[in-house]
Amino acid sequence: MEERYDSKAVEERLRGFWDHERVYAFDSASKKRIYSIDTPPPTISGYIGIHHVFSYSHADFIARYKRMRGFSVFYPMGYDNNGLPTELLTEKNHNTTAEREGREKFVRLVEEETRRYEQEFGKVWRSIGISVDWSLLYTTISSEVQRVSQLSFLELNRMGRVYRKKTPTIWCTKERTALSQMELKDKELSSKFVDIRFAEEVVIATTRPEMLPACAAIFVNPDDEKNRKLVGRRVKVPIFGQEVEIRTDSRVDPSKGTGVVMCCTFGDLTDIEWYKAYGLELRTVIDDSGRMLGEYFKGMKIRDARSKIIEDLRQKGYLVSEREVVHAVNVHERCGTEIEFLVKEQWYIRYLDLKGKFIELGNGLAWHPEHMHVRYDNWVNGLQWDWSISRQRYYGVPFPVWYCRRCGDPVFAEEKDLPVNPLKGSAGYRCAKCGSDELVPEEDVLDTWATSSLTPLINAGWKGGDAYSEERYPMSLRPQAHDIISFWLFTSVVKGYMHTKKAPWSTVMISGHALDPHGKPMHKSAGNLIDPQPLMERYGADAVRYWASLSKPGDDASFQEKDVITGARLVNKLWNVAKLVEKVSEKGAARNTANVLDRWIVSKAELMARDATVLLEDYNYAGARRLVDGFFWSFCDNYLEFIKYRFYSNDRSASYALRRTFLIIIKLLAPFMPYVTEEVYQHLYRGVEEKTASVHLAAWPEYDDALVDAKAVETGEKVQGVVGAIRPWKHRNGLALNGEVSELVIEGALDDGIEDIKGAMRIRKVSAGKGETDVPETGLRITVVK
Repeated sequence: MEERYDSKAVEERLRGFWDHERVYAFDSASKKRIYSIDTPPPTISGYIGIHHVFSYSHADFIARYKRMRGFSVFYPMGYDNNGLPTELLTEKNHNTTAEREGREKFVRLVEEETRRYEQEFGKVWRSIGISVDWSLLYTTISSEVQRVSQLSFLELNRMGRVYRKKTPTIWCTKERTALSQMELKDKELSSKFVDIRFAEEVVIATTRPEMLPACAAIFVNPDDEKNRKLVGRRVKVPIFGQEVEIRTDSRVDPSKGTGVVMCCTFGDLTDIEWYKAYGLELRTVIDDSGRMLGEYFKGMKIRDARSKIIEDLRQKGYLVSEREVVHAVNVHERCGTEIEFLVKEQWYIRYLDLKGKFIELGNGLAWHPEHMHVRYDNWVNGLQWDWSISRQRYYGVPFPVWYCRRCGDPVFAEEKDLPVNPLKGSAGYRCAKCGSDELVPEEDVLDTWATSSLTPLINAGWKGGDAYSEERYPMSLRPQAHDIISFWLFTSVVKGYMHTKKAPWSTVMISGHALDPHGKPMHKSAGNLIDPQPLMERYGADAVRYWASLSKPGDDASFQEKDVITGARLVNKLWNVAKLVEKVSEKGAARNTANVLDRWIVSKAELMARDATVLLEDYNYAGARRLVDGFFWSFCDNYLEFIKYRFYSNDRSASYALRRTFLIIIKLLAPFMPYVTEEVYQHLYRGVEEKTASVHLAAWPEYDDALVDAKAVETGEKVQGVVGAIRPWKHRNGLALNGEVSELVIEGALDDGIEDIKGAMRIRKVSAGKGETDVPETGLRITVVK
């Protein structure tokens, strides 16, 4: 009768034990090699779903493995609580808006929300067994992180890498803030494609007729024979009446639409390029909130304005044709709103001139899996904008900047005063240009990625934090999901290089996405999020972590509860085998493998551990777990059954092989299933074969060629094959597996293991002779006599 493993009681007790023993504490004074992990600080957005557990478990598998390999693992946890998601969460939870509350009150509300969610998140991470050093916890809005973020800005300013400019800016009209190129994604949206007659032979095709009042020029391709005759003409814009010139530019695609294109300020990136190249008139027709300016539209929303102008063009005879289209447009990746281009004064980080260097730095990283490197290269090669770092939000890291009221020059804070909040005063600063002390604070806040990109430097103690350590920077590993390669990974490379001339880590490990049971991405808006807490309550954390180990780096995985159940079954089997080993083996049995099957299982365990180590060194945690998992079930189904008859005969060879092999299994599964392996280790091995306080501090099994007996491996495989052939024979002949057989006839060479076959299958006599049944891959034939 199997004994049920009580995961809830074990997990609660072991969390206290790990804290008390400081099992996961980073020892900066240790002589061990340091392995540092730049784990992503989860965003305070209101929930942790099973998809978060999926990717964070992957980093933890590696952290635990490296700790057992003898590294001092530097593994901090952070919370990203200064971004737009945290503001939106606060607005939702309090049924308000930042504008309604006012800056000071709203910031207090956000701070309250972040503190509450940080505690809730911490409980989930502790429950799932994430082995971070909680004494290293940081947040991206803390005083120290603000200091580092502001210091980064000031240092980049001294390098000439930041600038402020009034220029067309990517803008989200819903959140009313500037965006960077990395915060965009493509989305298929329906619209109307209309042909509009400006004049005889001048017909333009557009999906944005509401931009007509912003039309500043018309362009045709210089090689377009059909439209070349139009060049130089001036035509009036329908309904709005401004006169514009028809020009040539090679960026016009003559095969698209009519080959005649209007340039508006601004409908897309090409409009911006033309505006700058030809010094066109700026005509602003959309406000910050996405409403149309001017008497004609009277504050209408953009889509409503589009419908109105199409109808008016039809009524006045300017509309040549219209048709429904579905096309890809840029939207804000957070809220899905179509972006606009508005002229705003913003701070930028100049980096387009370093694209070649960023490619070089990416080439120097070890990518797991390698094919994710392509996404990084594609992103860098596709960059068209410098990095916009101004955000028109209330909650975030302030710019350490004021502006002189008299002459307008920026006044920068001094390093010794950081962090500063310019909204709370200028602390005696004066304008270096005119000497005035009348200063106006910068009200924008830094883009959250301008701070999150610094996590390797923050955790390494860069610039006056915890003593900066070259052993911790560059860090060893950046684990993250593939969707933020263009966000967190790329911007960390940018900041790391600009401040240290180095890439911030040596290795990146990219997780796939956890999908819902139907293979769909999990999103709060889709209503398909899965809460990990009930699953851990029901099946235990180890079972949930088992599911997370099913896919290798880069691969998505559909969540199926049956996989968690499989993990729970493995946990229970481990526990019951542990109880068996405790009952039938001699603790601390001396090395003794007199029996060939004991030498076989010891040899197989060595070879399996060697192969699992190779896989983990290549960050293939899924392959390693699968290998150990398979070996364990074979160990149960075969070796334990083979030696069952020797359990109670004080067989020291069986005791040694049994305990050694099971210890290797427990150690190799420890990174994946930390709770049950720790419980087994404490019951069976601590203070006997092992002296360390925790399995997670125990030495990883090192391959020992002297323990591999090739002849025993060959014999053991033959014995396994023979027993595997007898089992179905018994079933076919109505015998129980423990039913007695009078004789087994073996044809072929089997020099050893006969007694184990007899004992395992309860056979009275084994003889050599003519066999009737082939035993695959052994060269043997057998006949079983009932």
